[in-house]
Parts: sequence; C-alpha cells; structure tokens
Amino acid sequence: MQRKCHPLLKPLVPVVRLLGAMLGKDCEILLHDLSRGEPFIVAIENGELTGRDAGAPMTDLGRFLMTSPEAENVDFLANYPSEAANGRGMRSGVALIRDENRALVGFLCINFDMTKGLLLKDMGAFLTSLQPLSFSGFQAERFPGVKEGHASELLEKARQDFGKPLRYLDREERIECIRRLDRQGFFKLKGAVPMLTKVMGKSRYTLYGDIRAIRKAPVEPLP
Repeated sequence: MQRKCHPLLKPLVPVVRLLGAMLGKDCEILLHDLSRGEPFIVAIENGELTGRDAGAPMTDLGRFLMTSPEAENVDFLANYPSEAANGRGMRSGVALIRDENRALVGFLCINFDMTKGLLLKDMGAFLTSLQPLSFSGFQAERFPGVKEGHASELLEKARQDFGKPLRYLDREERIECIRRLDRQGFFKLKGAVPMLTKVMGKSRYTLYGDIRAIRKAPVEPLP
C-alpha cells in the first residue's frame, strides 16, 4: 500500500516524472517526504543511477539538513559533489521544501552522473592540447589545398623564370609574367588574384587592368 505524502509534495510527483523523462538516464530525480517521522521516498526516476528505491535510507547530507540549525535558512543547494555507493561521481542539488511555518516537509533532489562529462572534458583537453613550434618564423604548419598548391607552384616557376621576386618586376616584365600565368590557367584557380596581389605588391585594380590588356593583345606562343 502506497504511503500518503504531505499535501505540499503531491503536486511535485509529476514534476519528478517530467524531469526524469526530460533529463534522461544519467539524471536521478527523487522526492523525499520528511513530515511523518522517518523519511520516505515519495517518487523516484532513474533510481538505477544510485541503486536506490522506495525503501532506501536517507543520505548523510540529508540527515544533516533535517537536524542542523545551520540549514534553517537554506532553501536549496546546487552543484555540489556527491558519490554513489559504487563510487560513481555525481553533481547534485537539493531543494528544501517547507510549509507556511518554515517547517521542513520534503526534499526534491537531483543527482547527475558526471562520468560522461568528465570523459568529454578529458577528451576535449586532449583534442585541444597544442605544443607551439619552436622555430623562428613558424607559428603553425599550413597545408594548402590542391589548387592553392598548384597556384603556388606556378608563381614559384615564374619567379625562377624571371630570376627575381615578382614584386621587383618592371611593368613590361609584369605584363609578360601575367600573360604566361594566364595561358597556364593560373587565373582559373580560386584565390589566384589575391595571391598575386600579395606576391607582386600591386592592387587588384592594377592587376585586373593588366589582365584585360593582355587578353585583348594578339596571342603569342609560349617560349
């Protein structure tokens, strides 16, 4: 036969069931009645987390909150550490339910399994752990995409062909360099123009003008 609970606790029974369903199997929700001498569990959801059922005894903290003058003005405790009988680490909270005379009539308790959270924390620390490079000028290794790598190869070949960095080309050399790059398909590669503006030290406006000029000029064979 189910024991009757204090009237203030009865409306909380569906709340326990709701929270248990919403928060899942890693979260135990239970409601204690303290109003009838020996405390008893009115409702419990996901009790397999701690292995408790309706006949489980009150915890040491629960006994303390029931009897200690230090708890007289406490309404709730949140996010404190706790431990199940099997050693499972948990994060817990308890609301102290009082009547109109401030007499303690019940506890609404939440116990959250920290096992998965701690695992994710450790995994996150592992996945985000970085050791900076100790070489001067290197902050991080950079892996270009296939097309970006091809664009870099074409620019390096152009530098070798002209025998100097492309930013030091005069206007005639620059036009010739752009003509060669255009015929090699350089400008069909994503990000080609911004890359060339950086290498040549010229604005996009200047380079687009050069490209338009060479595409209007007669086509000459590659050397």
